[in-house]
Amino acid sequence: MPRVMRDSTTAADIPHHGLDLVAGYANGAFAWSDADWQRFPGQGHVYIDVNGSDPHGAGVLDVENGDATPAGAVEWVKARLALKPAYPPVIYCNRATLTPLFNAMDAAGLQVVKHFRLWVATLDGTKTLPDMTGVTAVQWAGEGLTGGHYDESIVYDDAWHAPLTVTPAPQRTYWVIEMPDGTPFKAVSGMTLK
Repeated sequence: MPRVMRDSTTAADIPHHGLDLVAGYANGAFAWSDADWQRFPGQGHVYIDVNGSDPHGAGVLDVENGDATPAGAVEWVKARLALKPAYPPVIYCNRATLTPLFNAMDAAGLQVVKHFRLWVATLDGTKTLPDMTGVTAVQWAGEGLTGGHYDESIVYDDAWHAPLTVTPAPQRTYWVIEMPDGTPFKAVSGMTLK
């Protein structure tokens, strides 16, 4: 089921309503503070590395002008796979960057889906791409469409930052009984007294 993710350089500008995931910066000029992340206690947190220096903590690499390059993405993906192979690293880029990114990855023997996935920015209302192979999310709305200082994405992969499932503990019945010496004792259903 598609989920809503929002991101901004300013965490306070992101509205909470209808939000499943929030994305922010792990490093760079707009790195989020702990207080920024704490504004979103009920949402999944997506950490973005803007310069390729944090493959351990961030699961997304920002490949845009002024940020990481397609060539740098190759090394970052390799480092991230070595550290956390459970889910392929995600590369954030726009449609114009896809060809240089795929050329760099292909030259290094890295394949979409198997070694990396994509978060593609359209920002013009386009919610899907002609080829969605390996596309984890599409950032379809920029400030002009959201009406605020934040962007909005649709996350298509249910496995990426999947919500935690909490199984409630079984109901237990408690009794307070009096021991032979007169002290109270809390007994739990299923407990065997000897």
